[in-house]
Amino acid sequence: MVYVIDRIENSIAVCESLDTGDKLEITVSDLPKGVKEGDMIQKDGDGYVVNAEATKQRKAELSGRLDRLFKKNQP
Repeated sequence: MVYVIDRIENSIAVCESLDTGDKLEITVSDLPKGVKEGDMIQKDGDGYVVNAEATKQRKAELSGRLDRLFKKNQP
């Protein structure tokens, strides 16, 4: 299952499954170094890995949504 890192608070990454909406809290030290909010992660054996392609696609999708929203609201 793929999760998006929603936020990081006090060394805990609060993650959410985009498929089910399930929440997961993971200690940041259990994640790859350099993870940040918005990264897509998935379980890999005993740990987690960043899914770079899914992260890139999600960021492009969200950027496109913002662009359309701002264009729509311009006079």
